[in-house]
Amino acid sequence: MSYILVEKKSYDSAMKFYLNRALRLYPIYITVAIISLILTAISESNFFEIYNNIPASADFLLIFSNIFLFGQDWVLFSGIENGKLVFTEDFSKSEQLLYLGLLVPQAWTLGVELCFYLIAPLVLNNRRLIYLLLILSIIIRGYLIFQGLGKNDPWTYRFFPAELVFFLGGALVHQVLVPRYKNTLKGDYSKIATLLTVLYVIFYSFIPLKETVRTIVLFVLFLVMLPLLFSFQNQSKLDKEIGSLSYPVYIVHVFVIGLMELFSKRVGAIDPLYNLVFVVLLSLLFAMILDIFIGKKIEKIRLHIRHSYP
Repeated sequence: MSYILVEKKSYDSAMKFYLNRALRLYPIYITVAIISLILTAISESNFFEIYNNIPASADFLLIFSNIFLFGQDWVLFSGIENGKLVFTEDFSKSEQLLYLGLLVPQAWTLGVELCFYLIAPLVLNNRRLIYLLLILSIIIRGYLIFQGLGKNDPWTYRFFPAELVFFLGGALVHQVLVPRYKNTLKGDYSKIATLLTVLYVIFYSFIPLKETVRTIVLFVLFLVMLPLLFSFQNQSKLDKEIGSLSYPVYIVHVFVIGLMELFSKRVGAIDPLYNLVFVVLLSLLFAMILDIFIGKKIEKIRLHIRHSYP
């Protein structure tokens, strides 16, 4: 975001930025939400019973967030207590698990992402404000850990004020580190950095360190390598193509898992390994279909908006 808002200055108004981000996320999301709704209808799940067993306020929260994405992350901070919608520290203790009423449950991350997009045009051009909000985010995360909440779901990685540190950290990497890396962004450095990062991710579970240490190393490695990773992506056509499928794969994979579960109920149990292979292949297939028939067409509209006059 810092690259397109600060360096390239791709958008001459905040509204253009908001519209472009919405076009990137919503068309593919809405498509998957609709086919997920169809799947729940034919799979005889208890999805619709959830809405019958919760108060109208919770119905509104779920319907609104399913349609507009905003609020999906807050569903995980909400629960039903004595028949009323309440804020909760632990959604698993709710009388009715509200997240089961989300059509695309993993899209809660988009709720967090959209919150950042709302403030990005106002924040990313102001270095002092970036530092201030980053420090506040770290303080909030530290306070949550001190209170005993920060190590428990959903506070670990779903609470936007505490997650803001990662968004702003990425912006600072672009604004502070990229200029210093200028001489290393070309050549083989970006390839080596990408290889090292990929290897660390692959062997993450096998590294003989405490998980907390491994996680800290992962974040530090990623932040330090980010300019080189970004450079590699810009230079590699294959990486760009893979990148264009990342969002569709992410949005559609839970639907595919549900589809395979329905298939297993109808034809009998499938070997777990075969099931995994089918889920991966079908997720890629659906993602390519979404990218070809929706993503690439919408991208032309986004490009036109980006370069049009105000």
